Amino acid sequence: MSRCLNVGMVQSGGPAADFETCLARIKKDVEKLMGGMNVPELIAGVEMAVGCCWKGSPDKLEGDTIPGRVTQELSAIAKENGIYFMPGSMVERVEKDGKTIRYNSIPIFDPQGELIDVYRKICPYYPAESAITPGDRYVTFDIKEKNIKIGVLNCHDWCFPEISRNLALLGAEVLIKPAIDPEGLYEICKTVAPTRAFENQAYFISLNHAGEWAGGYAYGHSMVAAPDGRILYEAGQTPVSLTMTLDLDQVENIRRYGTGYTDQLLRQLPHFNPPMPYAECIKDAPIYKKLPEPDLTVECRKKMFKEEGLLW
Repeated sequence: MSRCLNVGMVQSGGPAADFETCLARIKKDVEKLMGGMNVPELIAGVEMAVGCCWKGSPDKLEGDTIPGRVTQELSAIAKENGIYFMPGSMVERVEKDGKTIRYNSIPIFDPQGELIDVYRKICPYYPAESAITPGDRYVTFDIKEKNIKIGVLNCHDWCFPEISRNLALLGAEVLIKPAIDPEGLYEICKTVAPTRAFENQAYFISLNHAGEWAGGYAYGHSMVAAPDGRILYEAGQTPVSLTMTLDLDQVENIRRYGTGYTDQLLRQLPHFNPPMPYAECIKDAPIYKKLPEPDLTVECRKKMFKEEGLLW
């Protein structure tokens, strides 16, 4: 059985838009990928590729239920093309205890169009995403035909290495992270994907929006990093879609024999079993005796900076 996987990647561009506009773009991108030389078995898009009508305040942040009208349309795309499909994220609206809460969610479909899982972003980018409720569950899914497991992250999640590590411990061999990373962060973030790939001995795919977004600008530069940390591909700053073939036997060999046939990182981890005394009680860690409470709103952030003399 082949352990190669053709992954179609979409680096979308353009401003925030309604779902109908985004759906037309998604269909066009999928059609282009399916007509290419290398036919994808899995297609993944960027954060908020599905559309959200983000207008800057919680009461104007629209969304849809999952399942719902939006996922019905996306399901049809997966089924029509016979692909595993991570179209990117959307705003999911949930009614709970008489209140409306919203998640930044990635629906995942199989080649029959079945909604097989939904990943809710665990670490929203506060204060910009202050209207978004954090998720509380790791999500992996299987490419059953090839015995390949995919782990799912969303944008800011990659800044917290615990998320990537736990996905790897769950068996994920490919980590996929849609994003809208803003201009100004490229130099800081360009080493994150290869680092996460190296430390988890997995492929890491970072898919970033390219161009205008909600009054700002996302830098693009989607990237594929190999399980040994090498960068296999890096896009530019304009919209692009392409398919790459990933050899999953490399993951298996590197995890068994070591990166460069030397560093058996995951294989040795249970031997050392480093203690994690604050795993279930982060707030008890000594560092939080000095750090202020999280600033989840713009107002709170301005107040803190003003008090510390960093803001006029």
